[in-house]
Amino acid sequence: MALATAGFSLGIRPLSSLLPHEEVIPRHVQQVAAEMARDKIQRDPIIIERESAVVLDGMHRLAAFRELKIENAVCCSVEYSSTSVSLGRWARVYGMKEGDRVTDALAEVGGTKRANLAEAFSALDRRDASFAVLTPDAAFLSDGKQGHEHIVSSVAALDRMAERRGWERGFVSEDEVDVPLQDPRKVVVLLRRLTKEDVVSAARSGRLFPCKTSMHAIDPRPVAVDFPIAELNDADTAKLKRWLGGNEGKILPRGSSYGGRRYKERLLVLSKD
Repeated sequence: MALATAGFSLGIRPLSSLLPHEEVIPRHVQQVAAEMARDKIQRDPIIIERESAVVLDGMHRLAAFRELKIENAVCCSVEYSSTSVSLGRWARVYGMKEGDRVTDALAEVGGTKRANLAEAFSALDRRDASFAVLTPDAAFLSDGKQGHEHIVSSVAALDRMAERRGWERGFVSEDEVDVPLQDPRKVVVLLRRLTKEDVVSAARSGRLFPCKTSMHAIDPRPVAVDFPIAELNDADTAKLKRWLGGNEGKILPRGSSYGGRRYKERLLVLSKD
């Protein structure tokens, strides 16, 4: 199977053993839980780090399982140091209302210094800034000496401010930040370059990153295990293997669409159908 070739493995794991590293969006958890209850399957595995059981991809699925009182989940264990697992970032995008200014956002976080966009991206990649507030014309950098707690509290303050002012909040991948920056009404917040050690440390400490912070690419990404949720509480890895029936899976090329989303990595479709 392509998973074995990549050094990945599938199994049934108790939810109690899994460690999330990010917070979740409650509304999205409810949507995922409703979809699972309707479809009666776990469509895709939760991606976890092999040694620590840190959840790399599937935070909302994990929370949805807990909502549904499900105790186990199909998980794909990966070697985090593998080149098959890469780590990127999401950026927050706030849509300001007429009459609002970027200074309204800066007032929530304080301690920022002005820079141009090129300087900002360079500082974030060097981790000389903990995060940046970006506009089409300028950037505002937070001191890189500030630690994890400062990042979490600052982003939480920005989210509260956006909700209070009625600003729309969205997310784009780090390589698409230039798109919202073409709109003078948009404010983009991008965190410093993350490391895999950052992710594991957040999970183990319980000091979680804000929702939609990290972006993990898994190549090949396992999808469509389609395991019945009614059987998960009594399932084990042997039962999962019998369910898959020795299926080798089907590889879809990069750029393929699945579940209404287009993926940059290859997909490994595991469904026996």
